[in-house]
Amino acid sequence: MKKPPFSTIIAFVLGATVLQSARANLLLSDSFNSYANGNLVGQGNWSQTGSYATSPVQVNNGVVYLGNSGQDVYDPFNTPVTLADGQSLYFGLVINVSAAQGAGDYFMHFTANAGNSSQFYDRLFVQAATGGYVLGLEGTAGGGATITYGTTVLSLNTSYNIVLAYNYSSLTPSNSVDAVYVNPTDPSVANNTAYLSAAWGSANPDTNQIGAVNFRQGSTSSAPTLTVDNLTVSTQFSDVATAAPEPSTLALMGLGGLAGLFAWRRKR
Repeated sequence: MKKPPFSTIIAFVLGATVLQSARANLLLSDSFNSYANGNLVGQGNWSQTGSYATSPVQVNNGVVYLGNSGQDVYDPFNTPVTLADGQSLYFGLVINVSAAQGAGDYFMHFTANAGNSSQFYDRLFVQAATGGYVLGLEGTAGGGATITYGTTVLSLNTSYNIVLAYNYSSLTPSNSVDAVYVNPTDPSVANNTAYLSAAWGSANPDTNQIGAVNFRQGSTSSAPTLTVDNLTVSTQFSDVATAAPEPSTLALMGLGGLAGLFAWRRKR
């Protein structure tokens, strides 16, 4: 019996490894490409937060549009994640801000459980600045914390790959330190410089359980107008550091290795 070509073995092993890694780390990956134009709620696993349904969040040609007032939405993980002390969770997304306001407001956060309409963690802000806007972060749920803004001004009408890092600490009072990265270039988090870092900022306890990611359309006097694309949530920074491959792409990589192995078996 002939042995399979070395390249076939490598393809099979790499394909299987990619699939196993993706399943272990990825909690959510949504490019919005398969959605019909119109309301985001009702497509995929997206649902409305609370009862306010005015100005529904829209998706158009695979991009989500968030206005400065209206309905808020969330997407639950298939299985909520429980973080160990020192473990991180990373949220990756591509944003393009077309308008920002001086007061600043947040457009994204996460919740400990799906549908929660009061405990919002790691709120990501946009505030107008001379020449564009800056991003801000408030980690704690509830009041009493200070919003930490970055100092590098980002340009309007420009796409940026944003990574929000939630670094959980079990210490009390909380010593969690969270961070935002803009256009990270290296798959290792340690080799990238954070756009901003923010301490938890209050005595309110943080959470080691995370069950959903949320988009918010804030107030007309403070919220930004922007688009969101390529939303990815993972316990592995490299999954979100650059534009994440579609789930179908990951599957094809694994199937490619299997196909090579099956082809060899038919020929032997």
